[in-house]
Amino acid sequence: MRDEVYNKVKEIIVEQFEKSPDAISDDKRLVEDLGLDSLDMFDLICALEAEYDFHFEREMGSSIGTVGDIVDQLVNNIPAK
Repeated sequence: MRDEVYNKVKEIIVEQFEKSPDAISDDKRLVEDLGLDSLDMFDLICALEAEYDFHFEREMGSSIGTVGDIVDQLVNNIPAK
């Protein structure tokens, strides 16, 4: 399941923020490495919430720094299909 979620998160980042697929990996920091700002982060969270019918709790935001952090939050909190 993690691979599926990772691939979807990567796809959304590539499409919404025009990033190269090669630039995205688990350890890439969203702000420092990928250059996302607070509005981009909001847009990314909204896209993921729509994709997975899941609501990121406010306190989750402080634990999200990398692509892998987002994937882990989703894998740990969305129901298995």
